[in-house]
Amino acid sequence: MGRAGAGSSRRRRQRCQSRGRRRPRAPRRRKAPACRRRRARRRRKEPCPRSLGPEIHECSESQDPCASRDDWRCARSMHEFSAKDIDGHIVNLDKYRGFVCIVTNVASQGKTEVNYTQLVDLHARYAECGLRILAFPCNQFGKQEPGSNEEIKEFAAGYNVKFDMFSKICVNGDDAHPLWKWMKIQPKGKGILGNAIKWNFTKFLIDKNGCVVKRYGPMEEPLVIEKDLPHYF
Repeated sequence: MGRAGAGSSRRRRQRCQSRGRRRPRAPRRRKAPACRRRRARRRRKEPCPRSLGPEIHECSESQDPCASRDDWRCARSMHEFSAKDIDGHIVNLDKYRGFVCIVTNVASQGKTEVNYTQLVDLHARYAECGLRILAFPCNQFGKQEPGSNEEIKEFAAGYNVKFDMFSKICVNGDDAHPLWKWMKIQPKGKGILGNAIKWNFTKFLIDKNGCVVKRYGPMEEPLVIEKDLPHYF
């Protein structure tokens, strides 16, 4: 057999051998968590218009999937949530981006006077510095907030409240507002002897990025927060 014949035979054997081999499979890509996939889909959508004024943005499409479903655990900041204000309008909490916030559950009975008075005082002195206060009425503790939202709004007006009041919610249990569920499990939002809210006027300090930086118990008066505020403005 000549050189040409030998070379042709060798090439045929190599082709046959290569056909018998299995090609190595490419490594399978791991799927991203469901909440990340939803966020990616949301980024590809057109942004939701915000033409309803500088203070309250009514926009159901702008609500982050983590805040609008039961998977609130994957939210990374307060700004991903929404809530109804005292008049029943949906407020996108992204409006508080860049502000330091105090979030608290309020009531019209109990240690009401000292808390409302001091919260009003803090807001009056630090609003220009970038402080915002979000008050959520709650009737889960001693039924100390039995009134309707209209009655609560009228009650707060008696203290000359200028900070933001929201509709009555639950802060504990399965029916708790997703924001409150989320705040209680944050590293700096956990409580003593369990994460549940113990009583009215529990307070959370939120930094400009929407992260919980400190939790204050119901027995701690709002002015206690004042010493911590300069660290976050």
